[in-house]
Amino acid sequence: MIIKTKERMVTKMSRLWTLAALTVAVTGFTSCLKNSNPEPQKPETFIAFVNSLATPYGMDIFMDGTKITNEKIEYGIATGTRFNPKNYKFDFKKFGSDSMLTTVTAVFDTSQFTSLFVYGTQAAGAEVLRIREDWSNRTTEKANIRFFNFVPESGQVDVFLGTTKVFSSRSYEDFLSPYNTTWTNAELGQHTITVKTPAGAELAKLDAANLSARGGFYNIYYQGVKDSTSGNLKPRVKFTPYQ
Repeated sequence: MIIKTKERMVTKMSRLWTLAALTVAVTGFTSCLKNSNPEPQKPETFIAFVNSLATPYGMDIFMDGTKITNEKIEYGIATGTRFNPKNYKFDFKKFGSDSMLTTVTAVFDTSQFTSLFVYGTQAAGAEVLRIREDWSNRTTEKANIRFFNFVPESGQVDVFLGTTKVFSSRSYEDFLSPYNTTWTNAELGQHTITVKTPAGAELAKLDAANLSARGGFYNIYYQGVKDSTSGNLKPRVKFTPYQ
């Protein structure tokens, strides 16, 4: 399920993990250890935060009014942790200030993995994409990938793993359609990821993306500000393993 929202949302957490570490926890979340004296499992929900907001500054995250980040969440960084299942309000603020970027409030259910993507630009403002993840239809023999075009006014783009086109005609915010956030099978191994125009002109390239985990999940992002030619805001390909 996908929800695009401008509501404010904040949650208290003791610490944030890298997304890769979070996925290790998620892998074990639905499994039960065989134990002669098993301890009751406490209800948990998992939330991942992805900063895809194209600005020169990072952000802080507040939960129900309390700051939960110890350091700047830089542009392009993904992090997350476990929470008690309940209703939370998360505020995303400009790093080191009280300037609100965006906010979201939602119920986070038991055993649910939720991804919160903060995206937009300094000029256009920030928004939150909330996805309740569904791992049920994954391939266990190959890698599972999906693509997000976070570059406003980019037009349609094609995405290649090596020389193989894996996504076609992907536009900014087309991820608001659930069809465009489902997982696609991809061959295991190390790949070059290239984003191109429909005519074949290269827009951005990542030379080494390692899809090594059989049955693993990987996000591919096209991030930046159109026509920017330098620094972190230059359009780029970002690759984040969930597992």
